[in-house]
Amino acid sequence: MLGFNKPEINYHIGIYVRQSRDENDENLETIETQKRLLIDFIARNKLGTIYKTYVDDNVSGAGFERPALDELKKDVLACNINLIVLKDLSRLGRNNAKTLLFLDFLEEYGVRVITSDGRYDSIRDNETVGIDTWFNERYVRDISKKIRANLRFKIEQGEYIGNAPYGYVKSINEKNKLVVDNRTAPVVKEIFSLYKKGYGYAAIANILNEKGYPSPSSKNSDIPITPWNQVAVQRILCNRVYIGDTVQGVSEKISFKNKKTRRLPFEKWIITTNTHEPIVNNVDFEEVQRIRAKKRSNQGYNRNTSHFLSNLIFCGKCGKAMYVRVRKDRPTGYICSSYAKNGCKSCSSHYVSEQTIVDVINKELLDMLTNRTLIDSFCLNCDDFNEQEQQIKEKLQKVEQQIVVKQKQQDILYSDRLEGKISEQLFARMNPVIESRINMLNQELERLRAEQNNQLDKMQVIDNFIKKIRNQGINKSIIDLMVNRIIVYDSNDNIESLGTAVNDNGGNGLIVIEYNFNNWRDL
Repeated sequence: MLGFNKPEINYHIGIYVRQSRDENDENLETIETQKRLLIDFIARNKLGTIYKTYVDDNVSGAGFERPALDELKKDVLACNINLIVLKDLSRLGRNNAKTLLFLDFLEEYGVRVITSDGRYDSIRDNETVGIDTWFNERYVRDISKKIRANLRFKIEQGEYIGNAPYGYVKSINEKNKLVVDNRTAPVVKEIFSLYKKGYGYAAIANILNEKGYPSPSSKNSDIPITPWNQVAVQRILCNRVYIGDTVQGVSEKISFKNKKTRRLPFEKWIITTNTHEPIVNNVDFEEVQRIRAKKRSNQGYNRNTSHFLSNLIFCGKCGKAMYVRVRKDRPTGYICSSYAKNGCKSCSSHYVSEQTIVDVINKELLDMLTNRTLIDSFCLNCDDFNEQEQQIKEKLQKVEQQIVVKQKQQDILYSDRLEGKISEQLFARMNPVIESRINMLNQELERLRAEQNNQLDKMQVIDNFIKKIRNQGINKSIIDLMVNRIIVYDSNDNIESLGTAVNDNGGNGLIVIEYNFNNWRDL
């Protein structure tokens, strides 16, 4: 029989089993073996009725995003189970902090946890559980280090880890060796040839789609032929794998606890030359890289630069977003993204300079904000400040009421302790929780009172805003706050909306600017 106290409770039991392929050396029991072991354990100790068995097969214990564990949590919240039985605590998780938090969650909902190895019972062993969970985490941390070291050694030896890139397949005779795929390698050669002839990424993608060539993503898609796009073409043109080199170790997982990856600096990349047969010769590859570098230099494009109208400007004809176009010795402008990708068969350029739109926004904002009649009318209609003031008052009242309720709870708790209705241990556990909640509510009360005292006069806000625009001009933060959307039409579009007509480079286009005055307090 068990060495723990067994209250007279007919438990509704959840059995949780987990197996990870990385743990086979330590955990030789299969899922079925674990299940039989726990069912027998419950029967021998007459613990109660098995409600459900939760199974996570081939799932690491480092993360807590697991289907069966999520299902178990839902049943805990629904009060369907009040006892969980595990083989050992490592089955629940190998992340120390998250395991302890999950055990706290189970304790909060009155769910007991027992392991069949006899090392843990939540009624008895709560004080020492941190030692076991730390040891479990240490194990998976060591496993992660060993796997990383092994992978790095294979990469340094020129083995290609992962799926073969487009144009290659894995050799059936030599492990992790790339061999040329005669079906797709000619497509790679054609991509390099077209780029050398002056075709851009979008144009090359269109040609490949017209010829019906399979794209790199087709083999991983349910759609028989997934279309080519600019990104797929660009990745092939800059990949050294096509000249016979293996470049890996470009990124790594942040840690064994986190599935996210981070890109490593170039000096940490692992580049092994002449590991497989090339598809493209070195001369052609280097020429393509020079062309790409020259184009980037001429465009002056910087991905880290956030332009004034990014994510705000749209084509009036097709409705698609407009791309920024930066060229050397020419003003920054925007063109339709459909036109940029597929040419005139999809849409027209709709080119407009950035400065043209910025000048219009600057002028119109000053005109509207200096029109006192318009501002008074707007403020009266939206009643913005009165509404905000009322909201703060309501929040203050709610917080004050919550403080009174919590203080009454604390008084009752103290009274029950004096009269012996509750134990000293229960009082010591519950009182700090209530005290902490009261402190948080008092802090929120102070914040709301400060916000109420700092309310500015509505016309003073407008005057400050006008002064800011006149002294500093329009910046991106002002545009993002004050402008919802900008729609650009050209002279050939069927214009049905009203907007501000702007002649740009002699054209007869129309620009419609949708303003948002609900955000002007934030400036």
